[in-house]
Amino acid sequence: MEVLQLNETERELLAEVLKNRLAALEVEITHTDRSEFRALLKERRSVLNGIVEQLGERLPAAV
Repeated sequence: MEVLQLNETERELLAEVLKNRLAALEVEITHTDRSEFRALLKERRSVLNGIVEQLGERLPAAV
């Protein structure tokens, strides 16, 4: 496992970018008709949620 060392500014920016992508994924998941693609998007959401949590950020409540 590789370790990524970030200063506070970098950590906050990365968390913000990931949260923005998570919000976009929610829209994509909602508007996707293909179940296989929806499953892929949900898996990506799960991975990104894990990274955000590792950064010590609070996630917004699920819609």
